[in-house]
Amino acid sequence: MFLALASAGFRIESSFRAQFWFKLLSGVLNVVARVSIWQSVFLHGAGSTDISLPQMVTYAILGATIFSTWDATQILREIGADIRSGNVVSHLMRPYSYPVSLFARQLGVRAHDMLILGLPVAVVMGCVYGFQPPASVGHAALFLLALMLSLFLLFSLSIAVSMIGFWVMDMLALEWFMRGTLALFSGGLVPLWFYPDIIAEAVLYLPFAWITFYPLAIYLGQLDLAAAALQLVYGVGWAAVLAALVAVMWRAACRRMVVQGG
Repeated sequence: MFLALASAGFRIESSFRAQFWFKLLSGVLNVVARVSIWQSVFLHGAGSTDISLPQMVTYAILGATIFSTWDATQILREIGADIRSGNVVSHLMRPYSYPVSLFARQLGVRAHDMLILGLPVAVVMGCVYGFQPPASVGHAALFLLALMLSLFLLFSLSIAVSMIGFWVMDMLALEWFMRGTLALFSGGLVPLWFYPDIIAEAVLYLPFAWITFYPLAIYLGQLDLAAAALQLVYGVGWAAVLAALVAVMWRAACRRMVVQGG
């Protein structure tokens, strides 16, 4: 059932041909903007002594392509539409959990965008600006694991935040909250190396850091293999916490719908 829902999400996303070209152009412009900013930063001597310009360019390309194709707010919009239409009630009668079905469908959508949009743009932009390979074979393997963990954490966070919509009924505010939080704390726009120490120390222990920052830090070899493996263990811990939180919030939402006659 899970694979069928994911496959359906992939096929549906493939049917939007006009949207594909807009997303492709957006991806290219996103890379150009980010790389240009970091080239200017390093040109004026404001870069970090811990990371080189080629590494930062690679970070920017991957962050603007592979990781930017994962739109966390799409889950919020989908849940918001289901709440407004009342369609969410029908999921109570289905043999699979509503959060699981959301995860499966979005996995198909994100797989499409990453493979059809993100990866080709990353390859082309890497040829234009230069692109560093993973620090080692071990780092490459851990990066792939971190990539899967990142996707799970992102979806879990999105679904958990979306569940608040059953009480506040304002998905737009939650959507902006999610966008702002991820932009600030995931390291997608600005790596956490550039944050003030007191802020970075706090953010590094939040689940957001495992969405973009830690996978890319592993890819670039900024963490040795032992430290990278340890961070993956911490990330799995956060994944378990968030999965449990989603389950608890969904049960509470179900009780709320039943009490209100949903």
